[in-house]
Amino acid sequence: MSNQKLVIPQSEAKKLLSLPTREAEQLFQSYEKEQQLQIIHATRNPKQREELYYLVPDCTDLIQESPTEDVLQVLDTLLGTGLACGLLPCLSNEQFEEIMDIAIWRDGKIDEHSLSLWLYELSECERDDLGRFLGHIDIRILAGVLKNRVKLKGSLGAMMIEEGIIDPNSSSIDCKDDQARAILNAIWEADDTVFTKLLREMFAIDKEGDVDTELATALEKATTERAERVKERDRKAGIQITETDLTKQVDLDSLDLSEDEKDNADK
Repeated sequence: MSNQKLVIPQSEAKKLLSLPTREAEQLFQSYEKEQQLQIIHATRNPKQREELYYLVPDCTDLIQESPTEDVLQVLDTLLGTGLACGLLPCLSNEQFEEIMDIAIWRDGKIDEHSLSLWLYELSECERDDLGRFLGHIDIRILAGVLKNRVKLKGSLGAMMIEEGIIDPNSSSIDCKDDQARAILNAIWEADDTVFTKLLREMFAIDKEGDVDTELATALEKATTERAERVKERDRKAGIQITETDLTKQVDLDSLDLSEDEKDNADK
């Protein structure tokens, strides 16, 4: 017979959030992990959910066993503050890839503002953590987003990139804003090989076409690959219909769900 305490997740969440921190920690840690996850999931306010994650000494397991959407909602509230770096290292590689496939895209296209915020948060992470995540960020997407914020001056810069001896502080690299420079510095410090690959992609080094054409082609390929990953995740999750399919099959404009009509239908 199970020795688990019987808890009602929503009620327990309210109780925990009303207690002094030390008492809340002791109570929360007295529950089985599955109960902790149920309480966190039942808490719909992302800020309150974040508080619950921090009631254990190391929330890595809770983060990695939570639905990706639950974690993303918390991270979204922290974007641009520099505070997301406290939770980002807890993500599994698979969660991070899935979050990138969700968070930086809008209507099938890259949301450059959102990606910039995520890159800023990642640049605040420990370099070992950033290095782990870099393998799950498409270099082609990074290049496409940074191309208008980073310029290469003179022919010497291209030669240095080919030789792999360039760094973000080189006089051949001109960043248009401090954030772009911070992102390049973070990538270089985390993995100089990825940094060189990024510059090669960004400036179409060793490629025959012009930079803009090469980047546009690379982004198209990245977009197609992302769509395939999302489709495969949906298939594994048992999702049979996408948002686009739903829009095609249902004429939402023809639906009238006014309160008056719903009230009349109930009478």
